[in-house]
Amino acid sequence: MSLSNRRLRFTSAIGVVCVFVTSTAWSVTAVETAGAQSRSPYTIVEETQLSGTANQAPVAPEASAAFKAAFAGTPAKIVVCDDQGTTTGNIECQHEAVADHAVAFTVGQSNQDQSVVDKANIPVVGVANDTSPQSFDISGQQGYFAGMAVALHKLGCKRLGQLVAEGGQSYADQTAKAEPWQSVTDAFMPLGAPDVSPEVAKLVQAHVQCADIATVGSQIGQVLTAMKQAGLHVPVALPGAVVTTQEQQSLGSLGNGLILVETTPPLSSPAVAAVAKKMHKVDKSITIDALSLTGWVNARIIQDGIAGVHGQVTNTSLMKALNKLRNANTDGLYPPISMKPGSNPAAVRDFDTYVNTVVLKNGQMTQPSGFFNVGPEINVALTNR
Repeated sequence: MSLSNRRLRFTSAIGVVCVFVTSTAWSVTAVETAGAQSRSPYTIVEETQLSGTANQAPVAPEASAAFKAAFAGTPAKIVVCDDQGTTTGNIECQHEAVADHAVAFTVGQSNQDQSVVDKANIPVVGVANDTSPQSFDISGQQGYFAGMAVALHKLGCKRLGQLVAEGGQSYADQTAKAEPWQSVTDAFMPLGAPDVSPEVAKLVQAHVQCADIATVGSQIGQVLTAMKQAGLHVPVALPGAVVTTQEQQSLGSLGNGLILVETTPPLSSPAVAAVAKKMHKVDKSITIDALSLTGWVNARIIQDGIAGVHGQVTNTSLMKALNKLRNANTDGLYPPISMKPGSNPAAVRDFDTYVNTVVLKNGQMTQPSGFFNVGPEINVALTNR
C-alpha cells in the first residue's frame, strides 16, 4: 500500500525540441539558450507502478508524466521502470539504475528496499529509507499517519478506531503513537474482502469517537458504506494519496466530511495552477492531482541539486549537492525543504514533515487548513517502535 528556493538555473530553450520515446526510456534534447551552462547527458531512473495489481500502490502514470515533463529541455535521460507493484520489480529497477550509471533514483511507492542503489552510492529522492545516508525522503510518508492523528485529536477525539488493510500494521502504529489516546482499537481488513462489516462492528463495540482508514482507494467506498450501515457516524481521516480525484468524485455524498491529509496543496491553489500550466505546456494529457504534483516536486528537488553541481553531473557530485540544499525549490508546492538531518535516529533522513488537511464535500476539497508541521508527532510515533 502506498501510499515531495533556489530556482533552477536555466531559461526556456530556443530551437527545435526532439523527443525520443521507447517503452522504458524517455529523453529530451534541446538547443540550449545562449549563455546557459552546457552539461553532458546524464540518466535518472524513476521507479513507479504502471501495471499489475493496484493492491500494493496506486498505479500512477500521471506521476511519471509529470516527472518527465519537468525535465523537458534538459540533458537528462529519464528511464521509467515499472516495478508492477512487486518486491522483485523493485530490485530489478535498482539494478537498472546501477547498470545505467544513474545519477539519481526516484521512487513513488512506500516500503521499498533500496539496498542495491545504496551500495552503488546513488541518491534516492522521493519515498526513501529514513536512515540511509543516500536517502532524501521528501515524500511526507510519515506525515500522512501522524497528520491523521493530529487532525482527529484536534477535534477532541480520545478513543481512536483504525481500519487498516492487511500489511499496514506499521502505519497503524504510527497513528496510534503520535497522540495520547485514551484507547486505540485496530481492525485489519484483507485486501479485496467481500465484506468488511465485521471489522467495522469491532469499532462500534469499542465506542470509538473517530476513525482513520488506511487502505487502497478501491476499498474506501466499501468501508464507508459499512460504517454508514452500522450507524458509526464519527469523524474519519484518510491519507489523501490513496484517494484519487476520480475516487473522490465517485464517493459523492458518501464521502462528505472525510478529512484528507495531504502533502501537496489543494488543487485550487495558485501554486498548483502555475505548475499545471508548466506541465501542460509539455504534455496536455497530464492529470493534475497529488500524484502528478509529487512527481513534479521530486524532479524539482533533483534539478535544484544539479544546479549546485560544478562540472560533470554524477551520482557522487549530485549526492554532495543535494546534501547542501537549503530552502529547495518546489515551485511553491511544499513548504521550504532543507536537507538537514533530523535528531531522531529513526527519521534522520526525513526532510519533509509538513502536511495539510482538506474536507471532502460532494467530491470537492473544502476547508483547507494550510500547512502545519507534524515533525514532533513523527518523532513520538517513531520512538521505540
